[in-house]
Amino acid sequence: MDDMLKRVLSSFGVSGHEEEVRKTIIDELKNVKCDIKEDKMGNLIVKIGEGTDKLMLCAHMDQIGLIASFIEDNGFIRVGSLGNFNTTDIVHNLVRFENGTFGKVAASKSNAEIGDLYIDIGVSSREEALKKVREGDVACFLGNVLAIDNKIISQGLDNRVGCYVLLRLIKELNDVNQETYFVFSSQAELGGRGARAASFAIEPDRCIVVDLEEAGDSIGGKGNIKIGEGPVLTVMDRSLIMHHEIKESLEAAAKQKSIKLQYASVNRITDGGAIHKEKSGVKTGVVSVPCRYNHSISEMVCTCDIENTIELLKNLI
Repeated sequence: MDDMLKRVLSSFGVSGHEEEVRKTIIDELKNVKCDIKEDKMGNLIVKIGEGTDKLMLCAHMDQIGLIASFIEDNGFIRVGSLGNFNTTDIVHNLVRFENGTFGKVAASKSNAEIGDLYIDIGVSSREEALKKVREGDVACFLGNVLAIDNKIISQGLDNRVGCYVLLRLIKELNDVNQETYFVFSSQAELGGRGARAASFAIEPDRCIVVDLEEAGDSIGGKGNIKIGEGPVLTVMDRSLIMHHEIKESLEAAAKQKSIKLQYASVNRITDGGAIHKEKSGVKTGVVSVPCRYNHSISEMVCTCDIENTIELLKNLI
């Protein structure tokens, strides 16, 4: 597995707490000629190239997680959710708070909802717990990062894979003849707050969001998306219909490189929904890497889909 991808995956970055991811990205770009700035929302904005047109590519840094909402007298930590996930996927798994405290997710009943979950950090009183964790502290899910043949299994693939794609593009693109902004956005799991602020500031003419799309090729899966079958054009979601000019440009770029595309219409929200309405409007589309078990602690993607997404966007730019 690429060491850069492993470093990005290993960085703490629950929604609203993306500082470690930002530091990792900045470190990766220390020898690259580009303009880098952080805005008030915690977005990292990287600019290369000059020209009359403004192109923005966006991938969110944050991942799903938990926030401590109340600490019981017995030291157990009640939690709320940061982002959407199936609670049954995370019970009996491990978490790490931003300060390094580890704990186990447990539930007070079977078929638990988020209000039934708590974190056990191995203490027996509220006083002991408060020495390590306070209300408002956030935790990420822990999982191994595995490379099996041409598949990667890890927590946080959504959307550190998108960040990795943007990093590769910044490092590999040459002679860009347009103003190109790479936005590593914050708080996508909380409604695309970072991406909206970045779009307002940059005022791009066009934007492509790079994300992950749920594959339906597992047992019980839904839809026709398959991992290993190429990048996904998300033609419609709950907040965005892909602009036809973006779709046509991506299809032309894919045809030039003989890259197979997949198409999806989904019932979810991406950063594109927040971006395309800013100022006088932005022509926006979403390109996704197919992913099995999205928003779990063991997501799975195929390296060939990542490489084809990079090649597709490189050719487009």
